[in-house]
Amino acid sequence: MSTLSVDTIQGQTTAANVKLPAGCILQTVQTVKTDSFETSSTSNVDITGLTVTITPKYATSKVLIMFNVHMNGNDAGTGLRLLRGSTNLSMGDASSSRARMMAMGMYATTTDSNSYSGGNVSMTFLDSPATTSATTYKLQGQVLSSGFRVNKTRYDLDNGNASRGISTITAMEIAQ
Repeated sequence: MSTLSVDTIQGQTTAANVKLPAGCILQTVQTVKTDSFETSSTSNVDITGLTVTITPKYATSKVLIMFNVHMNGNDAGTGLRLLRGSTNLSMGDASSSRARMMAMGMYATTTDSNSYSGGNVSMTFLDSPATTSATTYKLQGQVLSSGFRVNKTRYDLDNGNASRGISTITAMEIAQ
């Protein structure tokens, strides 16, 4: 058996000021969208309810963003963009007139079975926001023509052929 003797203890250590080793998850925030969204816009449109706000504990932290979106569009060129505030985080390289996005979605034509389904578009992205201020990440949808839908099928008929889904966006602060 050991005995520890001290004259005084200087300072105070609390859980709030302990720095964890690199790679530890410091916090997780998630938004779950259960309602549907539809637009006929052909420009980039914020998807209502698919935002998440995280306030990093350390400016050196990374933020891991994960999303899974049940979506489909009326044209090829359907996809998603991820933004931190108003900054677009990543897109495919420019190549002539091809659409640039982060993740590509399903094209639901009027004649194929995709009209009664939708694709799950998933992506993981590691960001370095370099701040301890509240930081908002949001998803935008884009399609070349006729708009797109989230959490519902193109033909949203009141029968078993049509369905509804959910979409999520998750932010995790990772210690560095």
